[in-house]
Amino acid sequence: MGLSELEATLVEKGRSFLAQVQGLRPPRTEDIFRRRLYISPEAIRVENHLRQRPLAAFNPGAVLKEGVIHLFPRLVFEYYSYVSAIGHAALPVEDLLAGRVPDPLPVEIVLYPTEVWEASRGCEDARAHALGDGFALFYTGVGKVGEAALTEHKDVFFPVLALAELTPDLRMRRKGVVRVGREGEGLLLPTKNATFLEGGAFLLRPSLPHLPDLGWRGHLDWKSLRATGLEPVLVPEPFEFKVGWSTNALPLGDGTYLVAYHGILREDFSYRHGFARLSRQGDLLGLTPYLLAPQGLVESLGDRPLTLYGNGLFRVGEELVFVGGVGDYALGVFTTPLEEVLGRMRRP
Repeated sequence: MGLSELEATLVEKGRSFLAQVQGLRPPRTEDIFRRRLYISPEAIRVENHLRQRPLAAFNPGAVLKEGVIHLFPRLVFEYYSYVSAIGHAALPVEDLLAGRVPDPLPVEIVLYPTEVWEASRGCEDARAHALGDGFALFYTGVGKVGEAALTEHKDVFFPVLALAELTPDLRMRRKGVVRVGREGEGLLLPTKNATFLEGGAFLLRPSLPHLPDLGWRGHLDWKSLRATGLEPVLVPEPFEFKVGWSTNALPLGDGTYLVAYHGILREDFSYRHGFARLSRQGDLLGLTPYLLAPQGLVESLGDRPLTLYGNGLFRVGEELVFVGGVGDYALGVFTTPLEEVLGRMRRP
């Protein structure tokens, strides 16, 4: 099947951008983050499911509200098919940073597969945002849409970008699939790594044919969940397979945003993280090299070795807090002074 006109336009736009801007980042890693806490799946108790102990708990979104950190970890209970749900846990942020976490940590599932577009592997990798008194979660739904719907084979599926709105008491207000293009086009692309900026601006990482994964920006119509105006922002370097946005975008108070990005290295398949500074609309203002990378036994072993995968970013005073998955099995909390990150930022 050939590409649609819109898909072909995006591919050409990505190709041209890739050719123009590669070479912005060196293959250097300077890990400046302090390891504050790991939370294993054995230290979690799920309170609203028959299976109270997940096999894996990782890749948590994070929202800081009034001194309370709300974590939205991905939970896996099924050994064979890796089906995921998204849970919620809350505790004072001071306790999280001091390692005073209840054992076990009570978690409730708030997102689980209910739609055909989640029916293969469920709900993955939340990027969490405050929405009034409630929450908005970008996540990946893995199920049957498009050509994947033509087969019942469980290993044929399609990852879509989805958005869920939760009430303050974590009840579902609505959830739906984000499509690219205006009404009538409705292009579905395998898409992950989305986060809001200002107004309707947002970041996303669609996968396009014959093109490595890039970081893009665009505009999201909240009512229709249509993404328009897609433009490439961040490209993989020759030493990487691909790049993506790692976390929610953190406002810095001066009209700019800080967001982590990840690259997958060709030399060892590791996931490493650097940081980008963006305008309100997602224009790239600054980049760092890798500032966080897996090290030691805990971060090197797991269902996905050598992998740190960020989902949550927030600030406590002058401390930057990165919350992420470790090896696709556990949660990790990492901190560094914000000035240490900003001091390593260079204009593209």
